[in-house]
Amino acid sequence: MAMNIRSVCGALKRFTPLHSSNWVSKKNKGFSCKMSTESTSLTHTITLPNKHNEPVHVVAAPGVSPSDFWSAVECSLFKQWLHNLQTENGVLADGTLALRQVLIQGVDMFGKRIGFLKFKADIFDKETGKMVPGIVFARGPAVAVLMLLESEGETYAVLTEQARVPVGRIILELPAGMLDDDKGDFVGTAVREVEEEIGMKLNVGDMVDLTAFLDSATGCKVFPSGVCF
Repeated sequence: MAMNIRSVCGALKRFTPLHSSNWVSKKNKGFSCKMSTESTSLTHTITLPNKHNEPVHVVAAPGVSPSDFWSAVECSLFKQWLHNLQTENGVLADGTLALRQVLIQGVDMFGKRIGFLKFKADIFDKETGKMVPGIVFARGPAVAVLMLLESEGETYAVLTEQARVPVGRIILELPAGMLDDDKGDFVGTAVREVEEEIGMKLNVGDMVDLTAFLDSATGCKVFPSGVCF
């Protein structure tokens, strides 16, 4: 029975890496910061562009080591989140909301890089004083692959069975994986993940980037959840 395989790569481009120069403490650019010298607590103060009268305090929760704290503050995940707050559709764009404090609660390292970052942002409405829910679970860019198999007039999607501890279940899902870094090769990662998870070898040239079909206003990125990016 012959099969025609169509491989479609859905690259979840969640981030556009920021150049370090965007975050250097210069007048009217990036944000300025002040590091605490107190040994009793880990704190860091930043000032966002156009928010010079609203300093933001970054604090480490109990149990977060100094190395993890500073890795979190300097990582692209956190910097990208700060950048997103101030974009045209950002939470802080219209000036009605303000960011007061960020509590770094957890850092999971994947080798020398941060894989997952957990923090709580204190954002409040300036008029009412009410807090906006601000629990954030940040992760790096990832790629998923949609593979369609056609046989005898029927189309089938290829899924993998994975043990997912966070939901406590064995679930079916698209072959997927995280990139090694923010500048990783999405298509190459997709091909590798398919070979590792289901044993099929694909040609990079046959892959189609589905995010290329998104409206340019999205930045060709996919956010599967309001708290993951």
